[in-house]
Amino acid sequence: MVRMQADGRLPPAERRNYRSVIDAIGRMVRQEGVGSLWRGSSLTVNRAMIVTASQLATYDQAKEAILRQRGAGADGLGTHTRVMNMKVDKGASAPYAGAVDCALKTVRAEGPMALYKGFVPTVSRQGPFTVVLFVTLEQVRKLLKDF
Repeated sequence: MVRMQADGRLPPAERRNYRSVIDAIGRMVRQEGVGSLWRGSSLTVNRAMIVTASQLATYDQAKEAILRQRGAGADGLGTHTRVMNMKVDKGASAPYAGAVDCALKTVRAEGPMALYKGFVPTVSRQGPFTVVLFVTLEQVRKLLKDF
């Protein structure tokens, strides 16, 4: 997708003119090798780690603030996730051993659609943020390109 989006900004003689994502992947593998599919992935992983750490820290702080104002009874779907909210009694083992265990137990107990709880609010929040982020990034790049 990144390649396809960047292709339009290349001079016409240098454009790859991919027809679809499948065409792009196939041509990349044939012309540049399988490793080309992961070009830049280390930077993406680092960015994702920073974003996720920021999101988790913000989430925890916001949840604590909400619960301080509304009381422990407000601890519900709007203020938590399963793993972060699991109750572990002293001497007992945790209900979930990790993300994969949580996903498996959730699917067994509630079906696969349970994994999509909160999907619409997350996309509604992340979508506009991502658009604004990248539009801002491009505008800043445009401003700073002469420096």
